[in-house]
Amino acid sequence: TVMMTMWSVGCIPLVIVGVTSSFPLMALATFVIGATDGVGMVIWGTLLQRRVPPKMLGRVSSLDFFVSLAFMPVSFAIVGPLSKVVPMEAIFLAAGVLPVVFAAVAMWAARMRRDELTHPLR
Repeated sequence: TVMMTMWSVGCIPLVIVGVTSSFPLMALATFVIGATDGVGMVIWGTLLQRRVPPKMLGRVSSLDFFVSLAFMPVSFAIVGPLSKVVPMEAIFLAAGVLPVVFAAVAMWAARMRRDELTHPLR
């Protein structure tokens, strides 16, 4: 729950990046994004180490890394042309708000809270 919260709520400062021209505000917003992403990544790494069998850890980690990186150029290819027809403010608003919605749905649909209680990290 903490990991998903960090990753989703950590996207909200993207809204600030999209609507301000103030460098200090952008710097603060991106700092918050980096800090929350870092917290989420530490938890994710711990989950991989604890929940994936050692024999499979290399393969699972490689697949995770590949999928994460593979979507970066796809997002660039989508957002570039999209910015010609949709205002940048709207794109940053969507990038800041939609992850919160998607994370809430994922946490509910996957019953993450129940899984955390059944398999606590100790």
